[in-house]
Amino acid sequence: MKTMDIAGIKTSSLVLGTDYFGSALSREDSFRLMDTYFAGGGRALDTARMYANWLPGGDGMSERTVAAWVKERGVRDEMVVITKGGHGFKGDGGLGRLRREELELDMSESLENLGFAPDIYLLHRDNVNVPVEEIMETLHGFVCKGYTRAIGCSNWRADRIAAANAYAEAKGLTPFATSEIQWSLAYSNGEMQGDPSLVCMDAAEYAFYEKTAMPVLAFSSQGKGFFARGASGEAQNSKATGRFDCPLNRERLARVIELSNRRGISVTSVVLAYITSAPFPAAALIGCKKPEQLTDSLAAADVELTAEECAFLEGAERFPAL
Repeated sequence: MKTMDIAGIKTSSLVLGTDYFGSALSREDSFRLMDTYFAGGGRALDTARMYANWLPGGDGMSERTVAAWVKERGVRDEMVVITKGGHGFKGDGGLGRLRREELELDMSESLENLGFAPDIYLLHRDNVNVPVEEIMETLHGFVCKGYTRAIGCSNWRADRIAAANAYAEAKGLTPFATSEIQWSLAYSNGEMQGDPSLVCMDAAEYAFYEKTAMPVLAFSSQGKGFFARGASGEAQNSKATGRFDCPLNRERLARVIELSNRRGISVTSVVLAYITSAPFPAAALIGCKKPEQLTDSLAAADVELTAEECAFLEGAERFPAL
């Protein structure tokens, strides 16, 4: 499987998301997925402190299930484990809990759940009311104490990332090494997603990553199955319809099918390779719930698309003019 470098950490180009592991998805089924992913060459798992905490008994289960699998399989030295903290509470408008004491609490709970230091620690949401100076000082402390090897952010806009890293550089602190953002060939935005705290890839964000070459972790990289279902004639689920169904994406569906036939690869491979063939380092998060879905996704592990093929998939515009 292709890899990309995050602060010296070799990270798989396809990262397995684990949001419902150990809760809505049983421990046994979760282990089966991680086994399938590992056998397919995958070496990076993405979890978070708050995953499934809205489900009865779900609080902390994703991190604990990931940790249990890593320990039972004896693969800690081979797996990159990414977790996230600082997510807000329900009803707070999506504002991140980024004060020092809040991040210290989340980090301590993640360390307890995992039983080891995560390789990469991301801030799950932003909160522009908290100065980047305070945030970066806190995160630098985490690295110095050995709580994590690298830091990054999720759902942060480019201007805030730039400000944070400028301060880190000026003060000799650990900078953000990666950014997790909603990004797929299937275009979407915060309004379509129904969550204004999510940051979706757009023209300004894309330009930032092209300029800086900051590694990107793309979540919802398959558009909740929009292209796979569309190509098979299967009815779209409510998430795919609400978040990704629009004229631009329907036009792209036809191009995905055409390129899939032309290259002799699956629709899923085309969609995931669009991310991993970007002009800057990028990995696609895959959130499969069944082994056969994961096997289909893993087929994209070494597929490369040319710049011309990516442009063909995008059509006349990469992002709609607002």
